[in-house]
Amino acid sequence: MFKKITAISLVSLISINCFAQSIKGALPNTAKVNIDNLFKAYSKQNSPGYAIGIVKATKVLYTRGYGSANLDYLIPITPNSSFDIASVSKQFTAACIALLIMDGKLSLDDPVSKFVPALGKYSDTIRIKHLIYNTSGIIDYFKLPRPDGHSWITFNYFDIDYCIKTSLSKDTLAFKPGAQWDYCNVNYMLLTKIVEKVSGIPFSEFCKKRLFEPLGMFNTLINDDVTEVIKNRVTPYNIRNKVYADAYRKEGIHVKNEGDWIQHPRNSPHYGGSGVVTTVNDLLKWSENFFTKKFGGEEFYKLMHLTLKFKHNRDNQAFGLYRGTYKGKTYWAWDGGDFGISSQLIRFPDQKIAIVVLSNLGSGNAADKANAIADILISNKIF
Repeated sequence: MFKKITAISLVSLISINCFAQSIKGALPNTAKVNIDNLFKAYSKQNSPGYAIGIVKATKVLYTRGYGSANLDYLIPITPNSSFDIASVSKQFTAACIALLIMDGKLSLDDPVSKFVPALGKYSDTIRIKHLIYNTSGIIDYFKLPRPDGHSWITFNYFDIDYCIKTSLSKDTLAFKPGAQWDYCNVNYMLLTKIVEKVSGIPFSEFCKKRLFEPLGMFNTLINDDVTEVIKNRVTPYNIRNKVYADAYRKEGIHVKNEGDWIQHPRNSPHYGGSGVVTTVNDLLKWSENFFTKKFGGEEFYKLMHLTLKFKHNRDNQAFGLYRGTYKGKTYWAWDGGDFGISSQLIRFPDQKIAIVVLSNLGSGNAADKANAIADILISNKIF
């Protein structure tokens, strides 16, 4: 599969905050200047860029957009620009499972075949917990040849049913469920099927009614229809250099050498493992709730952060989140990357700080940018 890269960009001075009012002087000017300097080299209209946001408890410290959301029309990126957040989406899929567990309609130990009968062919039982924690043994779709002979590049249409069918075409699992950890998007695609089976409504509708609207995330949705018009959506880009151009050609896409950027529209509505389109301002609302626990209460919080031990050594994954430490501080995060996309949402629970970095540049390296912002906050004694 086309290699995911990560990396750089920026621009545009527009800062819009629609979620909690930013506190004047909450972030020292020196910190703001240092944060802006992270993106200074790309502070120009003719570049893709970033939207960033920082929240402490219930106070928004800083939001800003850098660069252009669309280079055809030089539309600036703002904190209300809508980004495909790639694998950062997984925590929202897992959150839907958490809600159904809280409803008493699911258990982590339920066999997945109860909801998706096709999994009954495997001699080893795959349970919901194996999907959540990426330890099912199912081979991810893009590691297998596409049945129609086309490339898995997202220029070429495919949906989650096609991905699931491809993965389940294998009659044996790669390993016994629980024996190994193996990152697999189809695990999370299957979780959406469970949500639909139990709730009786489309996954996108369940997310909207049970998750996004109650949280006030009115600019967040599941992009399950590639023809849908999405307000303020950014266009993804990759750098037009020999490395990228050759990679596209290898995938059967004709690419010219002239120009600075390769535009990469997403023509495949796969979701569950990805597919959430959202804004910085909405992700700050999501992050704030993990500090206030107003939505879902303590039970939801504990489920989202539940880690389990399997027969492998990895035990830092929870519900679409992973635990780590940075400069001695515990965080929960998940980063995402795809063609023309780079995203990171990192949350430090002890300090009640969350940082969001979204980019419409495939080499945007959002995770490193978020870490650099964290360094600035630490040096300015914000946390």
